[in-house]
Amino acid sequence: MTRGGNMEKGISRRNFLTGAALAGAAAASLGIAGCSPAATTSSEGGDAASTESGQSTQYSWEVKPEPITDIASTVDTDILVIGAGLAGCACACSAAENGGKVTVVEKTESWNGRGGGFGAIKSRYMDELDITVDKVNAKQHWIAQCASRADEDIIVKFFNNSEEASNWLLDKVEAVGGSAMVGAFYSHDDVYAEQPGYHMLIIPEDAGFTSTGFAGAELCYKDAVAAGAEFVFNSPAVQLVQDDSGKVTGCICETADGYVQYNASKGVVLCTGDIGGDAEMVQAYAPIAAEYGQPRSQYTPMGVNTGDGHKMGMWVGAQLQDLPLPTMMHPQAFCWFHGPFLFVNDNGERFMCEDTWVQGKSLAINRQPNGEAWSIFDANWPTDLVNGLPYGGGMFWDSFRPYGSDLELAPEYFKTQIPTYIEAGNAYECDTLEELAQSIGCDPEVFQATVDRYNQMCEAGEDTDYYKKPVFLTPIKEGPFYALKVGPALLTVTGGLKVNSDFQCLNADGEPIEGLYALGNVEGGSTATDYPINVAGNCHGRCITFGYLLGRDLAQA
Repeated sequence: MTRGGNMEKGISRRNFLTGAALAGAAAASLGIAGCSPAATTSSEGGDAASTESGQSTQYSWEVKPEPITDIASTVDTDILVIGAGLAGCACACSAAENGGKVTVVEKTESWNGRGGGFGAIKSRYMDELDITVDKVNAKQHWIAQCASRADEDIIVKFFNNSEEASNWLLDKVEAVGGSAMVGAFYSHDDVYAEQPGYHMLIIPEDAGFTSTGFAGAELCYKDAVAAGAEFVFNSPAVQLVQDDSGKVTGCICETADGYVQYNASKGVVLCTGDIGGDAEMVQAYAPIAAEYGQPRSQYTPMGVNTGDGHKMGMWVGAQLQDLPLPTMMHPQAFCWFHGPFLFVNDNGERFMCEDTWVQGKSLAINRQPNGEAWSIFDANWPTDLVNGLPYGGGMFWDSFRPYGSDLELAPEYFKTQIPTYIEAGNAYECDTLEELAQSIGCDPEVFQATVDRYNQMCEAGEDTDYYKKPVFLTPIKEGPFYALKVGPALLTVTGGLKVNSDFQCLNADGEPIEGLYALGNVEGGSTATDYPINVAGNCHGRCITFGYLLGRDLAQA
């Protein structure tokens, strides 16, 4: 598109389609069958659509739609937030509390919250527990897990402002009689070092909250409304509005009463969530998650995260971060406990070093038959688990223990969970290894050979197959024997539009698009390639911190 009022119907392939081609190349280089971008045919059933200049396109969103002109009504505001998830509610609340006139438009019938907690670099709860995050270690591991492609300025902004924003949210928790538990469930591994700082909110039942997961969005929503912010639900945003200079001045929403145009004098903030609910976008921009992400998506409400903000932003010239987009894939599709124990695939064969981080587990399992695996251990698993936690731990092999609690709480919790996995058909407890192999559907001889080989290395104290740390080499000899099904689930795709450290969306020349901002999983740059779990809960932490900062700054502008 041009700077003036003459907008091209097609989007420059140099600025827009390069990423799709790179995604296809990445998929090919990784050997991902069926995950390279495929052409989308037009509604007439012919070839893929073409731009005005005659260039062909691959995907439905690559052609900018014609401007909507049949506007039924208009609404004027200062700050327009598109999306009422955690980032949107935090931004709206902060802006309203700082005197801004705020309108939030949301495609669903309510605000939306999900997940279990939020990550912080520092908070008063952490101070009370004498918890200190090693910022150098945390920041360097973050960059490494993102393959050195993340924007360091944005990460540092989170590190430097997390405390203020976290305490702002904790004030809201305490105002309704709640509190927060800081978790002890982080890895102490020296290679996959994680940091403490994951906060789980505890809201009393008589507070009248409807949240079933993380209550942060509801807290911000309620306080935003109390501070004067207006929320308009069942109003999906479909198109951004620009003036002749290219400044974004508002958006158009599709409602039951026709198109409504919202005009925003201070800025439009995209907070529409990720692309995980649009299978075509996942195929193009995050192909590693295409095959197993959709059937195992744990995003709620299911399927509403269709990349709306990504598409609208790109239609006005905003650029995607480098591809492929990073995925948050956790091995929680079946059983939530699997520890550092032996993993076998559906054929009964070992295929990885099991004492790795959650993204590493997910990606390795993703490459196995049916995209699933089995965690195999024996009757000594409680002792083996406790003995290994000081050297590893983290999600899926530690329970949701409070910071400073006894390690013995971990197996006690999982003793109550394993029977529920068995009842659900996702786990087995058997007296013999042969019965266990038959239960999971593999050749008993292959499975026995795998276990025998593993036990030999446990006795020798060295894993010469995959070099698991010796402390986690626990033999499988004493019945009953257990097999817990493990599979990756797609929580979200944590990548989006390029922004600067003020969260302004950037055009192809790296310049800010005036009036347009992005937060949450529309904002690109905080993560890249993979989601950095070394600061657990940082996705929610960034939504809170960046929403708090941007809302305040726009209101005071």
